[in-house]
Formats: sequence, C-alpha cells, structure tokens
Amino acid sequence: MEITRANQFSLQRLRTYPISPRLAIAAGLVALFVAVPLVYIFIRALGAEPEAWQRLLQTRIWKLLSNTLLLAAAVTSGALVTGISMAWLTERTDLPGRKIFRWMLAMPLAVPAYIGGIVHLALLRPRGGVIPQFLESLFGQPVPTPSPLGFWGAAFILTLFMYPYVYLLSGAAFRTLHASLEEAARVFGRTPMQTLFQVTLPALRPGLTAGALLVALDILAEYGTVALLRYETFSSAIFVQLSGRYDRSAASILSGILVALSILILWGELRLQGQARFTQMESNWRPAPLVALGKWRIPALLLVLGVVSASLLVPFTVLLIWSIQAFLDPQTMATLFRTGSQGFGSYVWNSLWSSGAAAVIAVMLSLPVALLAVRYPSRFSRFISRLCQVGYAIPGVVIALSLVLLVNRALPFLYATPFVVVIAYVLRHMPQAVRASESALNQLSPSLEEASRTLGRTSLQTLIQVTMPLILPGLLAGGSLVFLTSLKELPATLLLRPAGFDTLAVRVWVWAGEGFYFQAAPAALLLVLVSALPLSFLLRREQIFK
Repeated sequence: MEITRANQFSLQRLRTYPISPRLAIAAGLVALFVAVPLVYIFIRALGAEPEAWQRLLQTRIWKLLSNTLLLAAAVTSGALVTGISMAWLTERTDLPGRKIFRWMLAMPLAVPAYIGGIVHLALLRPRGGVIPQFLESLFGQPVPTPSPLGFWGAAFILTLFMYPYVYLLSGAAFRTLHASLEEAARVFGRTPMQTLFQVTLPALRPGLTAGALLVALDILAEYGTVALLRYETFSSAIFVQLSGRYDRSAASILSGILVALSILILWGELRLQGQARFTQMESNWRPAPLVALGKWRIPALLLVLGVVSASLLVPFTVLLIWSIQAFLDPQTMATLFRTGSQGFGSYVWNSLWSSGAAAVIAVMLSLPVALLAVRYPSRFSRFISRLCQVGYAIPGVVIALSLVLLVNRALPFLYATPFVVVIAYVLRHMPQAVRASESALNQLSPSLEEASRTLGRTSLQTLIQVTMPLILPGLLAGGSLVFLTSLKELPATLLLRPAGFDTLAVRVWVWAGEGFYFQAAPAALLLVLVSALPLSFLLRREQIFK
C-alpha cells in the first residue's frame, strides 16, 4: 500500500525518536541466527579437501548443474504458461463456472508435490501402473503410455503443483489492471493478441517475476519428487551424500554450489523487480470488460478442467479411494492405529506441534526485523531485512546439513531432538513471516504509534498495546504460511528427525517408498486436508475470490 503524505510526515516524526538499542540488537541477533548456517556451509565447502573438489568436478558437478538448471527452466516456463493462461481465462473471459474454478485452481498449493508424484506414479508407471494395466486388459496387449519417470515426468508433475504461485499473483494483477491501458492499445490499432503481449503482460511483469522466482527456488530445493521419479538434481545428490554415503565434504561442496546458484537467482529477481515499476495514475479505476470466448468456450472449459483434474481432482480422488480401502482392511488399520510412539495419532501430533511451534517462533523473530526495516528505513535495516529473507535461497536439505554440522560441534545437547527439526523449519520458512510482518506494518499508520509515544508509553508498551493488536491479521497470515510450508517439509525432517519422531510427511514418504500405498493414503489425505485449512484462510483474507 502506498504511504500517503500524512503517513510520511508521521513516519518522519516517529524517526525523531532514537532507535531503541534493544530493537537493533534483537534484529541483529535474528539476522545472525539466519546467517550462521549459510556462512558455515560456505566455510565447510571452501575448506574441503582439494581431492574432493577435483573428484566432484570431474564426475558429478556439471551433470548435476545441467540437470538442475534444465528442470528449473522447464518447470518455471511451464508454470508461467499454465498460471497466466488459467488466470486470464478465469479473470478476463466469460468462462463458465469461473468463480468455482478460481478456488480449484489455487488449491493444488495444499498438495505437496511428492504426494502428487506418488499418485501419478502409481497410475502411470510403465510396469504395474493402474492405467497401463487397464489398457492392456481392454485391448489384450500392452499399450504405450507416457512414463512419469525421468526429466519429462518430473517437469510435468512439478509444473502441475507449482503453477498456483504464478496463477495467484497474475490473477490478482489481472483484477487490478486498469481497463484504459488495453483500450488505449486497441485505439492505436493493436489486435487483442498484440495488446496481451505488448501491454498487458509487461504491466504484470513484477507479479510474474515474483511467481517465477518462487517456482525456480522451490525447484532448486525440491527433493521428494525428483528422488521419487529418479531424476538426479543437486538436492537429491546432497541427500544421498549425507544420508547414504555419509560424505560430509562432498555434501558441503554440493550444498555451497546450490546455495550460490539460489542466491544468484534471488539477486537477479531483485534487480528485475527494482527496474519494474508500474503506477496507475487515474483514480477512477474500472475493470476491463470480459472477453467473449465464443466458439472457444468449450475448448477453454476442457483445458481448465484438465488442469484442475490433473492437479487436484485426480490426486484427491485416488487418495480418498486408497484411504477407504485402507479402512476396510483390518490388517492395514491395525498397522495405522497401533498405540505408542509409532501410531497414527503420534504422526499427526508431531506434525501439528512442530509446524505450529515453527510458525510462532518465526513470527516472533520477524517482528524486530520488520519494525526496524519499516519504521527506521536505512541501508542497515534493509540489509538486515534482506539477510533474514535469504531462507528462500537455502533448500531444506542444505539447512539440514548445516544444522547437523553446527549442532554436533556447538550444541550437542540439541542433537537428535525434535527441536532441531523446528529450528530447520524456522530457518527455511522465516522469510514468509518477515514479508507478512513488513506488509502489515506498512499498512499501519505511524501516527498511531506516535500518539502512543506522545502519551508516555515506552516503545515496548507501544508494541504490545498498540502495534501488535492492529497488525495481528497480518501476523496470522505469516504464521499460516509458515505452518503450511512446514507441514509439507520433507528433506529436512528426514535428515534431522530423532528416532521415533515421524511426521505425516515422513510416514507418507516411507510407506509409499516401500510400496504400501494404502497405508500411506490416510496420512497423505489428512496432510492435504490440514494444509488446505491455512491456505483457505489466506485466500479468504486476501479477498482473492471476492
């Protein structure tokens, strides 16, 4: 939200109060907490034996680099095409049922990509897949079907579950775009297609760039789906080095390269965002008229139905059928609901309390950083804010490696405890809390805090009695995001969990890896349903589908 002149004046008045040393120290400690694992990984990578570097350079690094970049480029491109086209059809055309499709196209965010991969692999795998077996029984001979394994399978499945990032941001941009921009282009003789590519999409560039960044960084961090579909990337190779071969030097080198690559992509996005500024000057905003699809209504409807089916309806239906079959089988039920620390209830509890604790801690740590960045803007505060958001560029498997190395040396009493898992969640997902807190503070007039200080309240009293109650919805939104993404976190949990501490995500992965799909289905279905709750809250709060 743009700050008015009155707010700017209030902000200047507020900055006449000296920065609280406690606030600066608190924000600095949070930044240090985030930076230490990152710095430690680079130190371990640079300090690795030359033989390890030479071995990896000659055998692994270039292949992993090409595989990772190729997959990131393919999925990002696919997510951009899918997300923009779905947003345009549901926001700018007379597509039948577009209001319900707005919800359905966003909900795949609640489905972890590795769960979608498990479902599609069970349906399409060349040997024993449900669809190949059905076609063989129908035609009396094997019928070639697309394989979900390898590069193309991984790119297809990841695109299905990553496009909502682009869809949500581009949909919001389509809704707020002034109709006069496209009308002016049409007056100057541009065709509808030329208007779309020369006027509309360039005006949407900031949102599209942000969506593409989220997709690219998620692909760099993705482990479960690529490991399941047998496509080797940096994340899967690091996991193998750490958990299988237990080669920490090789894992550190690969992690350092992966983090450097992620930071390079993040830096590029920040540069592009800094150059992309679009301001609508007219106050009489009005939406663009809907485009009549005409003879293309049925093909467009089938296209949207295909995307919704592949990304939401098919996974949910298959998980529901498998869950019903599991509940009808006494042996599976006995395995699922046995008592003790290895029962289904303990998996649910472990998932909820660890993700909830991570959400609360992340929001609390984000407050001093957001206050310093928004209320006392300077180079120092911007640096602190950017540093605390570097978690976007650190994959979960890299955070797990850094915590394994650090905790063993500095905090051995935390090793093999669930609290290390919670710390990993906080480090990985705190950028979401920081951005939400900064956004909430930007929407709060500084004059309210100035009035509290004028009436004799201290900065701490003002924070507790005035600021926090007013920005609470934004804090809840940030906490919901952290909770949602922590629920789905797989590689960090697999590497850091102590014996007997399993979450829903871990059990889904273990059971599915052993081929027990019926056992995995109830946990996977519950994980999707629980993830849908905070996602629904976020979508309603932002009035995305008003």
